[in-house]
Amino acid sequence: MHDLTTKVYKYSIREGLIKPGMKVVAGVSGGADSVCLLRMLKEIADEIPIEIICVHVEHGIRGEESRRDMEFVRDLCERLNVPLKIHEEDIPKKASELKMSVEEAGRYARYEAFNMEAEAEGADAIAVAHHLGDQAETVIFNLSRGSGLKGVSGMSARRGKVIRPLLTVSRDQIEAYLKDIGQDYCTDSTNTDTLYSRNGIRGLVLPELERIVNGAAGHIARAADEIREADDYIRSKADEARSAIVRVEIVKVNPAGNRDSVRSGRPAENETAFPAIFSINIRSLIAEPPIIRRYVIRSVLTDIYTTLKDLEALHVDEVLSLTDKQSGRSIMLPRGMIAVREGDRIIIGPGDAVFCRKKLADEMADGISIDTSGDTLIPNVGIISARIDPADANEPVPDGLYTKWFDYDKIKNGLRVRGRQEGDYLTISDDGQRKKLKKYLIDEKVPLSQRDSLVLIADGNHIVWAVGMRISAHYKITEATKRVLKLTFTDVRDRSADQDI
Repeated sequence: MHDLTTKVYKYSIREGLIKPGMKVVAGVSGGADSVCLLRMLKEIADEIPIEIICVHVEHGIRGEESRRDMEFVRDLCERLNVPLKIHEEDIPKKASELKMSVEEAGRYARYEAFNMEAEAEGADAIAVAHHLGDQAETVIFNLSRGSGLKGVSGMSARRGKVIRPLLTVSRDQIEAYLKDIGQDYCTDSTNTDTLYSRNGIRGLVLPELERIVNGAAGHIARAADEIREADDYIRSKADEARSAIVRVEIVKVNPAGNRDSVRSGRPAENETAFPAIFSINIRSLIAEPPIIRRYVIRSVLTDIYTTLKDLEALHVDEVLSLTDKQSGRSIMLPRGMIAVREGDRIIIGPGDAVFCRKKLADEMADGISIDTSGDTLIPNVGIISARIDPADANEPVPDGLYTKWFDYDKIKNGLRVRGRQEGDYLTISDDGQRKKLKKYLIDEKVPLSQRDSLVLIADGNHIVWAVGMRISAHYKITEATKRVLKLTFTDVRDRSADQDI
């Protein structure tokens, strides 16, 4: 085994990248890095039993040169007796369809092919040829984009099934190894095109850094390892905080998109489910240290975007700026996403879905008529179950917080479930004494931040039931009651995200 292969082998064993009996898919383009990877895997396979399957993606970008690379990989795999799977892609077309750069679309297509073959073959790992220089490029690229610690920590040796056995090996070492074993390789002419972002870093930035500081790439890579440890620790703390700060909502709407069609729950056959909307509790967020706030917002945006190309530091800052702004203020995010401040929350999601959620909120403010002989859905809040029975003097009246009985014949305007409105009042005594709802909530020391989340059942401005609190004395069951309206409220809100409610 070559000395450099021995180094890679020891690193792979130490990091748990390669184990006896593994089946490994190796991505091989024909360039020096991936050819080195394949040859080293073959050497390692002579020491421990591992099975190698090679995957090559022909990008359809460089014409005959690209076809030449494909044939080179085919010949190499035949000589090494390694199975080869070839995927031919039209990357410029894919880039246009996915609204990505050609560089990014190529990467997307490669990993799509690698994962497809890994699944088909039942492979344990996908080996890619990122080396020390690639690590430094990644750190510099992400740093220049304003990425957080995760981006600046570079690439890990393992991420899911993807393994990087060459991560501690420099490009010079790779070329020296190939020369030692007499192995040729292909040169991609686009690698010298500095219009591609990473090529610019590789061809312009890193050489200048190496001129200023000898071994700069290695120093950057080692710093990335320490940053990754710090990132892992902070991320674990931020994940704990996020569980108490962020909740996920789903809004569904039929193609017509009209008010009557908007609802929560499972979609009907003619409905489309929008992606998740993230609802962030501002008071809980700002109670955390600034770095945790940033990690929480970044984690939400990372969940939203399939590619970190769309996510930059300024987007995190813009979302956080909403904590100091008035309700109703919003910012536009890439790819049709929007962040809106709504009261004590920041709502983030696709513009259409957030708009539909707004319609739900407006509908709730106007009130939803209660079906007194069935279930009434309150979107994103809960369900009111109702039935009317003849009065029975021998039946005890329940005293639960979420089940109440009322004298149905005292209801004059029909019942609506809604939020607070000007002029709302309760009857607080059997002799008919009234109290404004606002005064009642103040007397009961209900925090201002909680009052708009109350579920109220109203007969006009007369509050029949402040759910979870009290009912109006006017609607209580008496000996004269003939028909009893029995209401039960089922709360479907995720209260784990509302620590202050």
